[in-house]
Amino acid sequence: MTERRTRRSQVRVEALAMFLESQRTKLGARGLAVTTRDGQLLAAAGRSPDRLARTASQIHEARTGTRKTMNVATWWLSAGGIEVVLASHGGRLSHDLGSGVKRILTSGC
Repeated sequence: MTERRTRRSQVRVEALAMFLESQRTKLGARGLAVTTRDGQLLAAAGRSPDRLARTASQIHEARTGTRKTMNVATWWLSAGGIEVVLASHGGRLSHDLGSGVKRILTSGC
């Protein structure tokens, strides 16, 4: 099997951040974030990650007062014993993004 990654880290948070940056570029998104369901930011790529995490949490929980979703798409998945929310500012998510996040969170990277 051919190794596709040119950069890697054994530190889970760093690996997740590097993966999100590569996916952000592929998806043409302004930002990507992975948060816990209660809004704790685990890793992000792009500008204003804290704002994206807050908005994603509000959208995911369908709270009132969220400004017309700010062109943010969200998914949730269970990985590594926790439930996380994936958020994309730019409104695009992909199967590769979800699979990669799950792989990183459930393995040693």
